Amino acid sequence: MAPDAENIIELLGPREVIGQAIDLLMDRNDVSRDGAFEMLVQSSSGSRRGVRETAVDIVQQRKGS
Repeated sequence: MAPDAENIIELLGPREVIGQAIDLLMDRNDVSRDGAFEMLVQSSSGSRRGVRETAVDIVQQRKGS
């Protein structure tokens, strides 16, 4: 995991990072919380990465834009 990802997790905590990623997915895709969580899980499965790492990527993309 990149240092930036570690900093995000350290500052927010793993649950908060996942929550922020879910909120972003809900907003971007006009889906329910359950739908956004399913998208997060599917994305992490497709990339063979954990949900937390995938959530960090989503949050980092938002902060970078």
